[in-house]
Amino acid sequence: MKPHLRTLTAVFGATLLTSVAFAQAVTASTSSTVPMEGAPKTGLPPTIAGKPVPGTIAKLGWMSGCWETTSEQDKATLREIWLLPKTGSMLGMGQIERDGKSLGWEALRLYDEGDTVKAWQRPSARGEFTMDMETFSEGFVSFALTEGDTTTRVTYQRRDDGTTLAVSFRLIKGENRRGADFAFKRTDCSAWMTTVPPPVAAAAATGASPAPAKP
Repeated sequence: MKPHLRTLTAVFGATLLTSVAFAQAVTASTSSTVPMEGAPKTGLPPTIAGKPVPGTIAKLGWMSGCWETTSEQDKATLREIWLLPKTGSMLGMGQIERDGKSLGWEALRLYDEGDTVKAWQRPSARGEFTMDMETFSEGFVSFALTEGDTTTRVTYQRRDDGTTLAVSFRLIKGENRRGADFAFKRTDCSAWMTTVPPPVAAAAATGASPAPAKP
């Protein structure tokens, strides 16, 4: 894994992507200004959130699916799930665990508002908040919120033909830019959803024919 995709920080104290709840739960604190690989050049001041840009969640379907990674710093497992865009919104959730114990969770929602997209988050470490979409291009999206002298920024980027979801979190206050970078790998959702094998898989294991679908 590339250095800038390793866990770079942790406990944000006042804050967020599986997001910031994940970054909060990972140990150690450091400063990083490493940009996302191939990130669009926005020209925006990095210390404040950019103005909302046009876009729609219909173009963010590449984020959908189940994603998982392991922190190189403390071996915690991070999971993030995104449903396909439907009816103008896209729902997600995140979880982080280590040694069988939960370290954090997060509820997520992207939704169309006017000609832009909003990102609502409810991490376990703080109350809910909503960010504006400040950058939008093919396979790349960035959301940010400035509260007083502190800016929270979350960036998603599609990589490796859609098998990798690079996620970057930053909590910026002046020159202090704490954050975390993760490279999530796409994984099979069925292992997360049920302990009962799908009918076809169960039939294959026993040599029987799958039951016909009910009308």
